[in-house]
Amino acid sequence: MQKDTAVFVFLISLLVLTLGCGTNSRSACPDQSGFSPIQLTDANGVQTYGIVPASYRADVQSRWVLYNHGSGQSGLAISTNRHDACLVNALVQAGYVVIASDYKIQNCWGNSQCIRDIAAVQERWKGYLNLRPAPYVISESMGGIVTWNAISHGTLSPLAVVGIYPACNLSNMYAGGTGPFYLAIQNDYDFSSPSGYPAATAGYDPMLAPASEFTAFPILMWASYFDTSVLRSENEYPFAVRVNAAGGNAMIILSSGNHGDASNFNPRAVLEFFEAH
Repeated sequence: MQKDTAVFVFLISLLVLTLGCGTNSRSACPDQSGFSPIQLTDANGVQTYGIVPASYRADVQSRWVLYNHGSGQSGLAISTNRHDACLVNALVQAGYVVIASDYKIQNCWGNSQCIRDIAAVQERWKGYLNLRPAPYVISESMGGIVTWNAISHGTLSPLAVVGIYPACNLSNMYAGGTGPFYLAIQNDYDFSSPSGYPAATAGYDPMLAPASEFTAFPILMWASYFDTSVLRSENEYPFAVRVNAAGGNAMIILSSGNHGDASNFNPRAVLEFFEAH
């Protein structure tokens, strides 16, 4: 805990440079009226969703956000989940296009198929709308593994990443076959017992990937000491330490409560972070 606290002090000192992102209080959510998602099928036969701002112009390249959802959700959560929609509505009102994918396997823990899905959703929406070359990314819970693996395998090159209690450590989430998501991870990587984990997941644990792969863009993560689903001490904290040691810029905002707590969803801070980068 002492080591954790010391590095947290270092990280929080960086936060003062992030245009007011130091607060973990959630701003009021924008009016959700009029934000109906468009549904498109990508090249993998996967359903994808996009919300387009009223200010969209086809002759001007739009800023856009890829929202990688958590376990038990679908891409449609960008409009149906009240916390997700709180962030998304603020982004749409600010002129961002927001897109999301169901993934071919809904509870996708970042395997090769999921990485192909991330490539496909980007290609589908770039072909449909006039989007800028690189997206911003929001990675929520399981979406952290999805995001980090897509980056390390070369199918995602973000301008900046916001993590909402993002999973960063696949081994910890599997927990030797005792974690709450162990069956989903086994199904995703096609193995049946803990003995099969190392071979099946080789190359797909972000915590084991070279930290230099995550230094080309800034990262801002919300994480709570009281989160019992994605343990801060095993996920966001050591991931940020590794990235910063490699010369990157990974910051943590301390949220409160357990997984899903509203303090992790701050639309003003997310907007300020993206606008600053």
